[in-house]
Amino acid sequence: MKRWVMFSLVILASLITGIGYYYYNYIYVSPNELKEMAIGADTMAYNELMEKTGVRLSEGEFTYRVVVNPAGGGDDKGNTAGDLTESMTALKVAKYMVELNTDPELGIFLTRDTDTNPNRDQRDNIVTTVNPNMVIDIHVSAADDENVMGTTVYYDDGYYDYHLTNSKLSDIMEKATVTQIEGVAAGIYPSDDEAYTFIHGRKIPAVAISCGYITNVKEAEALKSDAYLRNMAAGILNGIEEVKSGKTD
Repeated sequence: MKRWVMFSLVILASLITGIGYYYYNYIYVSPNELKEMAIGADTMAYNELMEKTGVRLSEGEFTYRVVVNPAGGGDDKGNTAGDLTESMTALKVAKYMVELNTDPELGIFLTRDTDTNPNRDQRDNIVTTVNPNMVIDIHVSAADDENVMGTTVYYDDGYYDYHLTNSKLSDIMEKATVTQIEGVAAGIYPSDDEAYTFIHGRKIPAVAISCGYITNVKEAEALKSDAYLRNMAAGILNGIEEVKSGKTD
């Protein structure tokens, strides 16, 4: 009887050891490995997007080109409220801009079109490749005061062009967007926040548009609506068309 018990224990120990070995070598993924896998997925998505961007540039006759940068992506969710994330909201608005654009002369190019997080150099490569007339950075804000709400536009006051300063562009984009969504204008401001560094130092008009405050209950509910985000995208496109037409005085 004792021999049988000992034999059973040996078999059980062997099974546990074997399962542990299999789990560690074939199932367990370390945090570093997960990070490397995410970076690999981001790079693969970026390479695919670069290829699509090149094809579009070669096939289209765009007299006006805009690069849209949806903030965050992948592990970088940005500001969050429950299941609502800045990164996915920004991505939806950007993709709706592509979908709703009916102007054959206007090319809208994204720095990401999936829930991945290309690094800054990769995003900048898209800008260099497209050589755009304008850069738009899409965000969603958060505030300590839950009553704060509205569309805000930020600009780099280091760029100046007599015909279209970044502050003037910000004003145009805010008015066009707020008019379209029948929303609240929260103002235009020079950007000294690290969240909006993508627009800093550009030699072309560049602004960051915050689509609203995720910390405001009413606005967060609106940001969950695809119809609202489509309307937001349409408003941004209206602003771009106003600039493109030259009617900015």
